[in-house]
Amino acid sequence: MPSAAPLTSVESTVAGFIVWLARQRSPLNDRHQCPDILERFLRWRQDQRDQGNSATEDAYYTQLNRCGANEAQVAEARAAIELFRRYLLTSE
Repeated sequence: MPSAAPLTSVESTVAGFIVWLARQRSPLNDRHQCPDILERFLRWRQDQRDQGNSATEDAYYTQLNRCGANEAQVAEARAAIELFRRYLLTSE
């Protein structure tokens, strides 16, 4: 079981991302879906790292496909992660 610290980090990261999305005047749909998609990705990535597995974005998209995600769902994940990347660049 992962420690509480990474989970708290994910939660605080997602909270900051939500505030940033609101300030960007992102569409309401993005403000609802992106944080959920991003949180799933960040938690997946942490789990993969804890297990010593590849935690790249490509590995995540491959996992989504294996779990039955369609192309639209993978595209949503890509878009959310790209928005998160922009958030990280502006918050430095």
